Parts: sequence; C-alpha cells; structure tokens
Amino acid sequence: MVKNDRVQFIKRWSLLPFDTKAQSLEGEVFYLLIIHTDNIAHFFHDVFFPFYYEWRKNKKRVCVSIKGNSFQREFLESVLDAHDLIFLDYETPYAFSELIVAPEGRDLQVYPDYPEICREIKAICFAKHDISEARTKNLIYGRNELSRKNLLNIDQEFLKSNGIEQVFLSKLSFKDYLETLASAKTFVYMVGAGVFNLLFLNNEVSVLEINPHRNNSWAQMFGLSKLCRFNVVISNNLEHSSAAAQDELILDSHVNFDQHIATAITELIASHN
Repeated sequence: MVKNDRVQFIKRWSLLPFDTKAQSLEGEVFYLLIIHTDNIAHFFHDVFFPFYYEWRKNKKRVCVSIKGNSFQREFLESVLDAHDLIFLDYETPYAFSELIVAPEGRDLQVYPDYPEICREIKAICFAKHDISEARTKNLIYGRNELSRKNLLNIDQEFLKSNGIEQVFLSKLSFKDYLETLASAKTFVYMVGAGVFNLLFLNNEVSVLEINPHRNNSWAQMFGLSKLCRFNVVISNNLEHSSAAAQDELILDSHVNFDQHIATAITELIASHN
C-alpha cells in the first residue's frame, strides 16, 4: 500500500504452524524503519525523512532494522526519544500484530514544508547534544578518507593562507560531527553522500559543492540546497577511481585540486565576507 523498496508483504493463509521461533512484539502497533547502511544521503532522503514526516504526526514506537552503523544509530537516538526506538537484531525473526511501513522517496521537495522540518530535525539534534551554532570557520571536506570522489592534492598552504580548516567528517562521532558543522560559516565539499551535511548548516552559510565532469548535485535535485547559500563548481581535472559505482563512472571520479578550484573557494569566502 506504500512505495517501499525494502519491504514485501507475504500473506499466507494456512493451518500449518510456522516454527520460526520468532521473538514476539505482538500487541502494539510499531513503525518499521529499514535503514540504508552504505550511504548517508540515501538513508536521509529515501528512508528517514518520509518516515519522520509521518511519525511526527502520529508518534508510535519504532522498530529499526540496521546493521550496526553507529553514526546512523546516534542520529536516530538524537532525533527520536530513546524509549521510542527498538533496534532489531538483524538475524532474528520477529512477530508483530501490526506494522506501519512508511513510504520511501528521494525528492524532499514533494513536501511543501520540508525546509521547516529539516530545520526542526537540526534543532532537535543540536539541543540533544547541547550544541550552539557559532559560525566562525571556513571548512573543506574532500572525502579523503573514502574510496571515491576525493578532492586530491589539496594545497595545504592555500588552506592556511585563507584560514580554511580541512575536516574528515566520516571519522567523527555524531556529536563531534555536529559540533564541527555548527562552526561552519563557509563549507566546501565534494559532491556525494555528503549532501546530508547541509542539514546541519543554515541560510547564512555559503556552500560550494565540487562536481566532477558535470553538475550532478543531489542537493539541487532533491532539495537540501535550499537550506544554505548554495553554489556549484564543475571540474574536468579528474582522476579515475577504482571504486566507481555509478552508471556514469566519470561521475565517481576524483577531482584534482587546482587553480580553478582555488579561485572558486576564494570567491566563495570573499562573497560571504
């Protein structure tokens, strides 16, 4: 009854008993939340936001199927109250009386009030961790700890002379991640799942997204670009990634830091100031 790529309902009418030794969660209505564990953008766009849009209007406890991704778990525990979350064991069968399966999507813009809801999610996370926005830093995130779409050969002297701090967001705990993004007045990042980072910025933060080959910005396509002062720069100074995964492999290429990128960053900082 809803569009959801990870849930199939199979109804079987039979007098034969099922001997699954299932753990019973019967007698209560739960939401079922099945989590992407390999891509934080898919997790937010496709799964979490459509669920949260429904849950905030009709709050019930949530059964979460997740393969131990600590960052995503910390995010869920920051947005939802701990007593509302039941983390299911991935290998255990469960028996339910009734489940609410939220629809899946991708484009946040189908929800007219999505910017306000995104800001609500950010405010809840910041309040949960007692974090205030103090936006004084120029940050750059080159995805250099990941396997594809890296910003290569970043000129450290350029960063130093322009007061830019390089960050490695995927290595941080969720609280440290929030504190880092709460400090950003400008934010430069490589296109990819890091579009999720824009959730924790605000309308005053100037953002530069670096795209290899052509503009393939999920932020613009699916809505998060509306949460900040968003800009895109396209580079063809590319290097092949052996971990490329898209249909158009060139869109997963690494980008070499060069004068074109440096100029775009300098202009971003100057326009913000």
